[in-house]
Amino acid sequence: MLRTALFASLCAVPLYAQDGGQLFTLYCSACHGADGKGATGGQFPPLAGSPWVSGDATRAVKIVLHGLHGEVEVDGRTFNLEMPPQGGILPDDQIAAILTHVRTSFGNKEQPVTTEFVKATRDANADRKTQWTAAELLKLHPLPASKPPIANLLSQVYQGEWQKLPDFSTLKPGNIEEEHSGKISIAKAGFTESFGMVWQGELTAPEAGEFRFRLDADDGARVLLDDKEVVKVDGTGPMDGSRGKEGKIQLSAGAHKLRVEYFEFHGQEGIALSWRGPGIPSWRNLSDKPPKVGPDPIPVEPQNGRSVVYRNFIAGTTPRAIGIGFPGGVNLAYSADNLTAELIWTGAFMDGSRHWVERGQGDQAPAGENVVKLSGSPALPKDARFRGYKLDPTGNPTFSVQIDKQILLDSWKPAGSAESPAFLRTLSLKGQGSPVEFLLSEKLPAQKAGEKELSLGNDLSLQAEGATLENRDSKVLLKLAPGQTATLTYRWK
Repeated sequence: MLRTALFASLCAVPLYAQDGGQLFTLYCSACHGADGKGATGGQFPPLAGSPWVSGDATRAVKIVLHGLHGEVEVDGRTFNLEMPPQGGILPDDQIAAILTHVRTSFGNKEQPVTTEFVKATRDANADRKTQWTAAELLKLHPLPASKPPIANLLSQVYQGEWQKLPDFSTLKPGNIEEEHSGKISIAKAGFTESFGMVWQGELTAPEAGEFRFRLDADDGARVLLDDKEVVKVDGTGPMDGSRGKEGKIQLSAGAHKLRVEYFEFHGQEGIALSWRGPGIPSWRNLSDKPPKVGPDPIPVEPQNGRSVVYRNFIAGTTPRAIGIGFPGGVNLAYSADNLTAELIWTGAFMDGSRHWVERGQGDQAPAGENVVKLSGSPALPKDARFRGYKLDPTGNPTFSVQIDKQILLDSWKPAGSAESPAFLRTLSLKGQGSPVEFLLSEKLPAQKAGEKELSLGNDLSLQAEGATLENRDSKVLLKLAPGQTATLTYRWK
């Protein structure tokens, strides 16, 4: 709340006629914002409407006198910033003036704080030598009762082993529990593996407009408002921010029916959910664990009907990956190491914020859904070499690979429709030499679906023209002779 760098200003400009607003501006606004909503877009704890400055003023006086250390939750957000002690610098009357201003401004309507009250609190805690923690203060001075973030919240537990979100409507739940905290929590699950939970309650939008939701889970989860899916994290994996997703929805002011579904497969478990929007200027937690919140998303998407290229680390493929986002909502990640497209997916392409804001480290997961990992091994013989790629006028890529004296051209373009997304892939072998065997997929359950068609798992079908698909040793292979061209169609079911 107070910055050491401003102490010199106090000496230069003494404020004997204590003006709480002027003192707040001088000492507190650098962190808490002139409007009390937290400086730098809410990166510091807000004082506007904060229960930490409401009710018993002793809590706030102690924080100013001795400081605050460690995590503290304010307005549904968790902060971990140091509040230095100011009792040795600010006299009682100035502390009283500052806190009176805070408690009667920014929408707060609390009683003023007197100089005598500050002095009595200082004397009663004269032996205190260390900063307070939130847990200590809340044990001595609980926050005033407030409305839970989710009203009338109930949870149901299901037993089962899933690697994708099941249809909970077909399953029989176990216990139904009231979640009095009003927060999404797996504390009452009673299991650590092979279980699912569904929470239902009411979420109130303070104003009409667009609301954004951030969701992360170990393993899978989805959020529905008024029976409409807003955001989903499916499949298995860690809750470390790498799989987190963001969704948005237009809401009218007032209460809306919220449903959150979750499953845990094996290993660690957890779910984290937050939201923001009109009347909620900063991310507010709806779960007992906050999501890892990085910078706001920067959607990387096609422009003016032309595909877009993303050349950064993409989760699920090799470091030399080339991401292509096509108009029509289909996307791929081509590995220049393994010489093939290793990932294809639908919907949104990539979120550029991890690598474009302050040079964030790590791999960025695809931003869309229905991600299919085709393979993770070299697709061609060891002597094959990547020779780059070219884009046609609409941004459709052709990747080039040299195999001895032959060139393999691998071209991709979108096909299908929004309701039935698909890719059209053309493989051509140019030059003189021996036939080449090409790995199309591995470890995806492949079943014959027609004379020239295979079903790859539950999500994808693959049809070939001009060449024959071979399913061998959990691999789907295609052999090309010099001068031969094969056309492949990948279609999501």
